[in-house]
Amino acid sequence: MPENINSIWYRRPQPLKPPVKKTFDKGEQAHTLSEWSAAIEGFLAHIPTKLWINHPRNNASAASKIEQLSRAKRLGITIPKTLVTQSFEETIDFWKECKESLIVKPISHGYIERENSQEDTLIFTNEVSLNQLNKNRELLSLCPTLFQEKVEKIYDIRISVIDDEVIAVAIYASKEYKLQTIDIRKNNMQNARYEIVTLPSLLRNKILELCRSYELRFAAIDMAFTKDYKWVFFEVNPNGQWAWLDLEGVTDIASLLLKSMQLNFS
Repeated sequence: MPENINSIWYRRPQPLKPPVKKTFDKGEQAHTLSEWSAAIEGFLAHIPTKLWINHPRNNASAASKIEQLSRAKRLGITIPKTLVTQSFEETIDFWKECKESLIVKPISHGYIERENSQEDTLIFTNEVSLNQLNKNRELLSLCPTLFQEKVEKIYDIRISVIDDEVIAVAIYASKEYKLQTIDIRKNNMQNARYEIVTLPSLLRNKILELCRSYELRFAAIDMAFTKDYKWVFFEVNPNGQWAWLDLEGVTDIASLLLKSMQLNFS
């Protein structure tokens, strides 16, 4: 019964699989799968939104990187100069506006599944040169691309929000010549160093306001602290990773999540 559900941790569920009975043809399998989906969704719809971390509807509303940037800016959070375009001419103008220092990143998840799973590709954030823009002029017209000014970082910050709790971790992942890596996820973060940091109270409140505007009880937010001492927002992920920080001994987010879920049925 729905009333027996105390809390739901919702994180990237796998799609339902159709029945494999030989007596079912493909049409019947599809119908059975649809019935299962409708039954489960109907059951879950009876569970109050406040018991979810996070409700699927709220995750979906917070899923757009482009909208996140606009909302963060409206709330007074600093964001990088950003352009989404298919126009080579607009890109060149933006490259000049950003003092010839530009990065490119995926608009969505940046993960490409190949026929052979061993060949799957993860697209990282990368700096892009004028020569690369010129070489890929025709390709640029085929797909919307997200460009941002390159942010000179002292360190990256992963902020985990659980209800009213805000845990900020500085991540140092320098290159050999001591500059912070553009995308800290490269090399599986083998050389990363972690440190708990305290956010300015005004920024902390704005981060909470951003999460509450999406009705998110949990969120993982990526920011950076720059060489000119600014806190710059990149994105919020309602299904972001956090366990590796616990495993590194930097945080205890698991306990905070358990405590948060227990409060709903204590």
